[in-house]
Amino acid sequence: MRITSLFGAVVAMTAMAACDEPRAGDGACGCDEVEARSAQVNGALLNGALLNGALLNGALLNGALLNGPNGPSDHIQLKKINVQGEGVADDARLEGSALIVTSQQGEELAGQDLDDAKLHFEVKEGGTTRQKMLKILDVEQLAPGSDVWLFDVSLKVDSGGWGPLCLDKAGEPTQAILLTEVWNPGTGGRIAPTANSVTFACRDTALAKCVEWGYKPWLADLREVHQACTRLVRADYCGDGVAHTQQGTVIHVLDQLGIQDVDPTHPFVVEAEWGPEGAVCLNAGNMRLGPQALSCELPACGAPFASGGLIQSGKIVSAP
Repeated sequence: MRITSLFGAVVAMTAMAACDEPRAGDGACGCDEVEARSAQVNGALLNGALLNGALLNGALLNGALLNGPNGPSDHIQLKKINVQGEGVADDARLEGSALIVTSQQGEELAGQDLDDAKLHFEVKEGGTTRQKMLKILDVEQLAPGSDVWLFDVSLKVDSGGWGPLCLDKAGEPTQAILLTEVWNPGTGGRIAPTANSVTFACRDTALAKCVEWGYKPWLADLREVHQACTRLVRADYCGDGVAHTQQGTVIHVLDQLGIQDVDPTHPFVVEAEWGPEGAVCLNAGNMRLGPQALSCELPACGAPFASGGLIQSGKIVSAP
């Protein structure tokens, strides 16, 4: 996923005071390796990034337009990337969750080398065109040696002030994980693959949670498991983008890959098993918020993973 010679002449940037750029809390990643845990906290949000509102939740690193549901009348376009002060990047790509930018001098910049880099976007929604700028405040690994990178990113819209791109459930600034695909915020499904795509997936939402749980979509054998996980997190039983849960509900998560194992401290009953398009089986009596009306009919679950599901959710029946 590479882009070449996208950007024009250097544009001088006006320095902004550091106090105008809220940072995610120090130590937000915990600094410890994230271990496989079977009891997890779910959420109802697919993503929380404010880069492009509700119509689009991704962009392209090659400067081309990414159209929204209404075609080119709603779009997002990356205009340029500034790195190392006021230099304009010649190339940008994602490798896993790592952003790699090549300066005009041919130097590859990644990780903390990208602190203070600025990405300039033009966004058109509802007939209104806005200029949005992201500034990377800090880059760190989820844990030492991890291939999951966390980006602390600030957002500026038009001539307004800086504010965090991502907020957690408590309304505090949090980080984003960069993913190489784009999701439809209405249906929860992936949009047809587009070269050089990137989504800023906010922590505390489904797209990022599933990465932190170990389902990394940039790995070929986990791509569909990640998508199934996003359905599970939001209790999107019918795969239509409708969540049937509340933020913060604790659930049991299990797979056959050894990533999430049985947790003996959290007794559970099987709620559902999941594929990329939603639940493939469902025990209606075990729905995490109790039985709810659905727009689809699903068979009851039998023996574990006999449904062909990739990942299983369970309802916690007693406190540890």
